[in-house]
Amino acid sequence: MNKIALTILCELIIFNTGFCQKGPSRYFGDPMLTDTLSTLFIPTRYNEDLLSSNKITLGGDYYANIIAYNYKTDTYKKVFEKDTFIESFRGAYFSYASRTDVKIKNITTNWVFLLVKYKDTNNNGRIDEKDPSILFAVSTNGEILKQLTNETENVVSFDNLNEQGFLLLKIQKDSNRDKSFKPDDGEFTFRKVSFADLTLGKEIEIK
Repeated sequence: MNKIALTILCELIIFNTGFCQKGPSRYFGDPMLTDTLSTLFIPTRYNEDLLSSNKITLGGDYYANIIAYNYKTDTYKKVFEKDTFIESFRGAYFSYASRTDVKIKNITTNWVFLLVKYKDTNNNGRIDEKDPSILFAVSTNGEILKQLTNETENVVSFDNLNEQGFLLLKIQKDSNRDKSFKPDDGEFTFRKVSFADLTLGKEIEIK
């Protein structure tokens, strides 16, 4: 091999090695104003390589955690004690640098609603789309965290009916009770969550 070819080969190896190096496993997302008197929520995100690993195979966009930053006291805390898998907020939003009247549907006057995957319920060795999404509510200042549903049902989506004062959940049931939520688990219900006290309403079913 002549010197020119050898030099080009070495440069390609160096370039590809540098290009393919993995970045940090976590990084910051865009801050969101949740409490106009005190608080920004700053999501932390996973590196895409981690989300596609053998232990975690999730499609879509997920946060690892959320940092509640009190800009009045210049203090902050994590919403969840340990990193988990939080579906990213839906809808257009404003950051501290770019204000708009359009708000994320996850955020209400007193609560921020989160869909979270935190457990490998079907014991297949990884967290994936077949594990349930659990609904949590966290106060807009990040001080109170409440789990509203459990791992026996999968919260597929929710609608924020802000003027009516409630959240409407679409819930998938585990029809065959195998702790895995798949398309053939075709039983769905709707339930409301009151903004006033976070109580769940009656199930709306097709009978």
